[in-house]
Formats: sequence, structure tokens, C-alpha cells
Amino acid sequence: MWTVRLFRSTSSRSSFLHLPLNFQCSFLSSSQTAEVLRPFIFAVHPDFFGQHPKERAVNEHSLKQLYAHLETIRDESARVTPKDLTFYLRNSRRERSSQQGHSVFRSVTVSLLNRDIYTTVNNLLETCSLPTNNLQEISASRPLPFPRPIEWHHSYYAYTGKTDPYAEVKAKRQPAKDSLRNWLRTNVPIARRNLESSLPIRQETERLNDSLKEQLGLEELRWMSRWDVNTFRACLRSMAKLRQGHSQIMDNLRGKRLVFGSLTGVSREGHVMLSNKNVEQQWLAFLSSLPQQMKILDHLSVAERQLSDFLGGSLRLSRHCCRNLMPAQTYLALLHKMSGGLQRYRRTVEGERDCQRISRGLLADVEINVVGDSGRMYVSSRGALHVTASSQPPELINFLLDNGFRVKDIRRHHQRYLLEEIAAIQACVEELDLTALTKDDSVTAEEMVSCCKRLTENPLELGVSLRDASIRVGHVYMVLWGGELCIPWNWKD
Repeated sequence: MWTVRLFRSTSSRSSFLHLPLNFQCSFLSSSQTAEVLRPFIFAVHPDFFGQHPKERAVNEHSLKQLYAHLETIRDESARVTPKDLTFYLRNSRRERSSQQGHSVFRSVTVSLLNRDIYTTVNNLLETCSLPTNNLQEISASRPLPFPRPIEWHHSYYAYTGKTDPYAEVKAKRQPAKDSLRNWLRTNVPIARRNLESSLPIRQETERLNDSLKEQLGLEELRWMSRWDVNTFRACLRSMAKLRQGHSQIMDNLRGKRLVFGSLTGVSREGHVMLSNKNVEQQWLAFLSSLPQQMKILDHLSVAERQLSDFLGGSLRLSRHCCRNLMPAQTYLALLHKMSGGLQRYRRTVEGERDCQRISRGLLADVEINVVGDSGRMYVSSRGALHVTASSQPPELINFLLDNGFRVKDIRRHHQRYLLEEIAAIQACVEELDLTALTKDDSVTAEEMVSCCKRLTENPLELGVSLRDASIRVGHVYMVLWGGELCIPWNWKD
């Protein structure tokens, strides 16, 4: 067992920064992992949050969980459990000045769903809008240890989209315990016991949800977290207490969409977000200023029109992103950053030429989504262009022009699959007599259709009755506390 010290520990409070990792992972060594994570550690290190004890405690706890997760991944015999971790990241001076000093730090929730070090670290950095250059350089420069092709872990091919040349061989030697049939035989009884034992709590949660939605006059009340229903129930109880003691302040929520999750604030979509990590008094302080907080949405509309004008005036900026809710203040800062860069670029000869190219209506009705400050630009499965605020104007314009026509075809294809997805889900629910069938946001409509069709092709082959079961389609096998069965969309026979 080796120990990697990311920072020199000067007190017992920093002892959790000792990261014990063995070297069983063939892709990223312990020293490489420590080097790649260095920018992240500087952004979340608890010693920099001395004046913010709540944020310091959250970061300290989350770092311990992260290190334990990485150590579990390296232990090939251990079972890796998906989890969500929340971190508070220090904003740079440039970011604080762009936000006019409103925020010293920002909150980010990272989902740890993968079973390999590379994908986990890459997802962590991208979610936190931190550079992944070092990680990519390590990947590109890694020499082959043997004069033969390497047989990578299946997660490598899933992440990169490359074809696994050994897929057929692996399928033949795959142990039967990994099949959906055998997993269901083992876990359906467990799910039914969980469902029965959690019934009183789920019923109380549903009752509180419906009651609060009506009493507060909410347009919508929902839970956006992978935590179990116990946490949601605790949030609903706290909100009910506030309504009884501070009804006038609670009137600020009338007509709003309220979301319990990992952040407190107003999202760019206009949702009111309350963090399950805050206490009631923090919620109350925020809700008392909600009318002023909501005014930022007007500034968003102005900033979006300005950015659209710089990019030809015909594209549409979308605020919808399935994976997470972005605070409106953060989104506004990203829009101003992009508009400022494009405005300066237009003053150059090259910029004037590119702006003429993009103003010819080539991006008419194209949808773009500003997903963060840094990272990669990509085309989503639903036909939207996802861009980052730190992209250089020439790079951004070329990306938009190169993919403008392509996304229209993808969007039409996606809309056809949405209709097919609805029909496939309904058919699957009826055929298997399910209580519910849902999916993770990361599962595309095409993948969901494929999964549903395979489930209904021959239900008897599943080897167990799924009557009244609740299934969630994602990327991993898991039984939730409330009795929900999570299965990967591309499950094995």
C-alpha cells in the first residue's frame, strides 16, 4: 500500500489529505492521479474556507468520501457504490470581479458513477469547470507496455465511443452473474422488502408534497437529488414548519417551481432552489429576499439577446440542461463573458470577416446552451450545441458554423425518437405490469427505446415477475432504499 501526499499536512485537520491508493489501476497511477487533481484540491481545500465554517465542513467531508471512492475503485475486489458529492469551489479573482464581488465561492455537485479512475477524475474536473489538459496529455503520451494491443476495461470504450475489438470474446466468457436475469432473481425479493418497509415513509412524503404544493400555491414541487426519500421528507417537514410560522414570507413562493437539491438560489430556468444541506433559517433568509432575487431573470433575457446578436441574431439560447440546475447569477456572468469576448473580437479584421459569415442566417433556429465556464464544446443527443464561456471567439464561431446544419437533422431524429420512447415506455409498463418506469437524464431516447423493446421481447426470459415493480433505467445495477430497481439500459442477457 502506497500513500500519496497531495499537500504537506501541518495539522491533524489536514490528515484526510493523505490519499492511500494501491497501484492496481493500469491507466492512472497514484502519482498521476494526485498531479491531475491538484487544481481541484487548490479550489476546494478546507484551509481556504476559514471564514466559512459550513462550506469548510462540507468540503472536508466530501474530500474524505472522494478519496475513499478512489481507493475502492483501485481495489478490484471491492464493490463500487455510486454517490453524489457536493463541493464549494473558490472563485478566482477574475471570476469574482466578473460577478461584481457577489460570490467568493460556488457550489458544485459531482456524481461518482464510474468504475475506473480516468473517467471518474475526468468527470470530476469537467463538472467543476476545471482544465483536463494534464489528463489528456497523460492519456496521449502513455506508452504501450507490451508489443500487442491492450485489452482495456469496458468503461474505456463506453467513455471514448471506440469499438472494443474483444467484445465478442468477452461476451462468451462473461460470467452469468452479470446478466439481467440473474441479477433480477437475486434483487427483486430485496426490492420488494425495501418497498414494503418504506411504504409508510413514502406515503407520508407524498401527502406532505401534495399538501405543501396546494398550501403554498406552487406550480411544481420536486426533488432533484439521488439521496433517498428520507431526506426529501425531512425537507418537506422543515418547509411545513416555516409555512406555519412565517406564512407571509412563504407567500413569495406562490406560482413558483420549487426544487429541493444541493443548491440554494434562483436557477437560470426560474426555479427556486433550496439546498437540503441548509438549515431552516438560511432558507428563510433567502425566501424573504426572493422577489429581488427573481429580478435577475430579466437581466438574463437582455444578456441572451445581446449574445445572440453577436452571433448573427438568429440562433436560440436555451436555459434547459437536464444534468443540473445552474444558478442564474452564474449563468449571467457566463453570458457577459462571452459577449465581451465577441465584442472585442469584432473590432479585429478577422473578427469582422467571421461576423459577416455568421450573420447570413446560417444559424437560424439553431439552439445553443452555455453549459459552463470551461470544458469541451459538443453536440447533444437532442440536437443542441453545448458551448463554454471560455472558448475563444474564432473557435466558437467555427464550431457553430461546422455543426449548424448537422444539429437540425439530429433534432428531427430526436423528436421522432421521443414519440417512439413514450410508446415504448407505455408498452413496457403494460406488458410487465410495472408501477413505474423512468430513466436517468443521461440515457438518450434512442437508448431507452432499445432497452424497453428488449424487456418486452420475451418477458419470460427475465426469469422473475416484475409485477408492481418500479424500474429506473440508467448505467448501473442498484437497488434503492425505497425499492426501486436500477438497471443499465444496455443490460446483458
